[in-house]
This record gives sequence, structure tokens and C-alpha cells, in this order.
Amino acid sequence: MSIPVERTSRATLGESERAPRKTPKMRVMVVDDEPSILELLKTALNALGTYEVSIASSGIDALRLIDKAEKPFDCLLLDIQMPKMNGITLCREVRQIPEYRDTPIIMLTAMSEKKYVDQAFTSGATDYLTKPFDFLELRSRLGTARKLIEEHSRASDSIEVAKKLKQELDTTLQFSIEDPIAIEGVDRVLGYAQFE
Repeated sequence: MSIPVERTSRATLGESERAPRKTPKMRVMVVDDEPSILELLKTALNALGTYEVSIASSGIDALRLIDKAEKPFDCLLLDIQMPKMNGITLCREVRQIPEYRDTPIIMLTAMSEKKYVDQAFTSGATDYLTKPFDFLELRSRLGTARKLIEEHSRASDSIEVAKKLKQELDTTLQFSIEDPIAIEGVDRVLGYAQFE
């Protein structure tokens, strides 16, 4: 005996079922005191099409942008060596902002600055890239940052669902010891006092 199998071709699927899921643009802020680096990174990331790029030329400008932003940035690229406020100090400051505690922060460093990488990680950096940039590596690091964001989002959603379930369970289980409990298949309900 054969079981009929319904086959659906792509031609019969609705438009929403056929369309590939669009990945939302990742909001990236690049902070560097070198205008050429800022322009290079902005152009390269915009060319990829999946990034919305904001730039800041100093740590102070970056903190102003963060403060004014309607929505938190998804990822930050911070140059380590900048005048007045370096990238390590900026990273530490950003980590004090509740919305940025888990935001991926990628430090940008010249080859000779590798000694600062440990300080950057201690301050809360997620990753680092060396200058001059390998754009395939940059894209890969940002891809990893996107995965971190997605995982964090799923974890946050799971925590919220668990909290709601716990709250519902706590509400459901609130009853007094004197309240009669119905037991399926038992004709009568015995009160607690009858057991004494």
C-alpha cells in the first residue's frame, strides 16, 4: 500500500515562502583618528551592503554618537591608539553603558601595537584586527560578530520566555493548604482536618 505524497513545487509557493530571508543591516560604528582609515572602512563596509556605518574621529565623538543614537549600535570598531582618549579607555567606558555590555567590540591595531591587545581584552574587547586590513578577514570578523549578536538575541528571548513561564507557574501554583483539590476518579474531596 502506498501513501500519497503531496508535492509542492517552488512555482506554487506563495511569494513570502519563496523569498529568501533578508538579513537586517548591522549598525556598525567605526572610531579612528585617521580620516583615511575612516573613509576606507566606511566605503568597504557600505559596498558589502549589509552594514549601516557611522564614523567618529575620537573617543569623545564616539561617546556623543552613542548617547544620541536612537538604537544601540550592533558592533563597534575602535582604533587602539588615538589622542586624548585611546581605544582601550573608550572600550572600558562603553562597557559601562548597560546597552553595550554584550556588544561586540573589535579593536583596530597596528602590528607594532600588539602589546596593547591584552589590555584591550581586559577592558572588554571581543576581537581585534591588525592594520593594514585584510578585507576578507574584516568581513569574517564582522560575520562572527553578527553570529554573537544573533546568539545573544536568542538567549535573551529564551530568558524572557522562561521568566514568563515561571511567573505563570508561580501564579497557577498559589493555593492554600485548606483549598480542596480535585482528584480525577475520586467522588469526594477530603479536607485537611479529616486526616487529623
